[in-house]
Amino acid sequence: MIQTEEIHNLEMKLIEAIKTSDVSFLETILNDDLQFIAPNGMLITKQMDLDSHRKKTMVVESINAKLEEIKILNDTAIVIIVYQTKGKMLGNPIEGSFRYLRIWKLMPNGFQIIAGSCTQIES
Repeated sequence: MIQTEEIHNLEMKLIEAIKTSDVSFLETILNDDLQFIAPNGMLITKQMDLDSHRKKTMVVESINAKLEEIKILNDTAIVIIVYQTKGKMLGNPIEGSFRYLRIWKLMPNGFQIIAGSCTQIES
């Protein structure tokens, strides 16, 4: 059975991986069939996400997280988390509060993110 604390710990590791562009960690937790919707509506795949870290087209200057909710449904966890973030994406500045919805699924090789979305919100 999935424990809320386990998902919380993975979310905290994910934040560190995003900050440091830890492609190795991201490669293991992002499912090959990841479907993620960016704030502009663009569909992001695992490869696109990893490439943004490899090529340094995504630069995180600061990120603070506030975990709002973790729901466990059998072998799946739904996470809602807000990031207060500042950085650059494809050379364009990004700053503000963003609410993320992430879906983690227990796979044969451990937990992986299978889907998610991100929306900018008022701070």
